Amino acid sequence: MTEEIKKLTIEYDKKTPNTVEFIIHDESHTLANMITERFLQDQRCTFSAYKIVHPLDNNVHIRVTAIRSINVKSLIIEVLKSFETEINELCEQFVNLEKNI
Repeated sequence: MTEEIKKLTIEYDKKTPNTVEFIIHDESHTLANMITERFLQDQRCTFSAYKIVHPLDNNVHIRVTAIRSINVKSLIIEVLKSFETEINELCEQFVNLEKNI
């Protein structure tokens, strides 16, 4: 039986308060850059960056730190949900425009 690989793994940073590093498997710079930029637009985020450990590795490591007054996990969920909403709205607009072509 083949073991299913998780798309996402999360690690809390024990050295830096309110910091999480999550790894998205089988993704590239494109998604990582969009997500990182989205975090940086939120004033509650004090740090957000990504890295790809090796050029042949398809896993992106995204590190996020939130201000002390908010739980970093809550920030991540809120930002990703707003990103999802924006993408869904964009898709809906595209479908509506496509109907008029």
